[in-house]
Amino acid sequence: MIRRLLLVLLPLAIVVGLVEGVLRTTHLFNARLAFTQPDRTIAYRFTPGRTYWFQGENDHSITGQINRLGWRDRERSLHKPSGTFRIAVIGDSFVEAFQVEQDSTFLSIAERNLNASADGLARRVELMNFGRSGMSQTEELLVLERDVLPCQPDMVLLLFTPQNDIADVNPATAVDTARPFFHMTAKDSLCLDTSFALSCNFRMREGINLLKQRSALISLMAERYNAWGQMPAQRATRPGNAAAGCAADLTKELRMCTASPDSIFAWNYALCKVLIARIESDCVAHGIAFSLAAVPLIYRPEVAQRLRTIDKSFDMGFFDRDLAVLADSTGATYIPLTAAFRSRTVATGRLLHWSHWNYDGHRLLGEILTRTFGGGGAGRRQ
Repeated sequence: MIRRLLLVLLPLAIVVGLVEGVLRTTHLFNARLAFTQPDRTIAYRFTPGRTYWFQGENDHSITGQINRLGWRDRERSLHKPSGTFRIAVIGDSFVEAFQVEQDSTFLSIAERNLNASADGLARRVELMNFGRSGMSQTEELLVLERDVLPCQPDMVLLLFTPQNDIADVNPATAVDTARPFFHMTAKDSLCLDTSFALSCNFRMREGINLLKQRSALISLMAERYNAWGQMPAQRATRPGNAAAGCAADLTKELRMCTASPDSIFAWNYALCKVLIARIESDCVAHGIAFSLAAVPLIYRPEVAQRLRTIDKSFDMGFFDRDLAVLADSTGATYIPLTAAFRSRTVATGRLLHWSHWNYDGHRLLGEILTRTFGGGGAGRRQ
């Protein structure tokens, strides 16, 4: 009996081993060893010290290593070095920026420019990357309190992404509900719900995590299973691709820029602003300057014109203006991006994105941040 079992299992083990070897060496089907791990606070995080491999949007793969603090960044010390001005940048996949090499991200570009410029800040500048795909203001507030504040930043820059954030703060509209959510109580205070960590699905993720980090085959199977599970929600909440500037219709995110926004998304956006205000107040309480910017939802004039034929009230500058009012009400600094992105693409005729920013988009934002922070006073409360 044992001999027959071995005769069956041995060939199977050989086949599995061969498949594993092929997936690791060729990255067939975008297979890779997992470089993330479950997190009971923010659903998942990067595994410190792990090598990453990413293929998507760019015409070649991107590789590197997660730093010891657990972020896609060069190595940083937990405690701020003497003579250093630290800017912590918090956001989602636009900050994470796996689509380009680490040295080509807007953070690296701005950091190099500021340290090379005679007009830059008097101290050495660090732009620390606290970006992770899928984060909304919920996770960003939790990351601020748990990961950012211990690094003693002098300034926090929050990058708001209307393409995702508005949907993802509400379990009724989020593509992935295995994540934390803040709820508003009757007294207008925030109540954190991390019940996702008690679910069978999350416990299963915890159980197979070590296998995913050691087997490209198991990691691939888990990724395909998770993607399959999210397909119905993606179809229901994400019609079209506004992020790529190719919208043919007004999605719920785009309708926020009109005179008739979707009521649920309007409520979601109000919650986003409450959370942004909480992030800003936490920064102020720790003597940290706060700046805010938003990923342009639409920046191409021809796309905006096409959307205005559907709804003449469409205004591609809505988020810049509305969030500038929010920042002004608290004394924070708002950094508008839409007009600059529009001007650059009109002047050059070049797109600044794939689905996320391409190299030109990162260079432009790096230039904007260099100008904004170059005098040393931007983002400081007066």
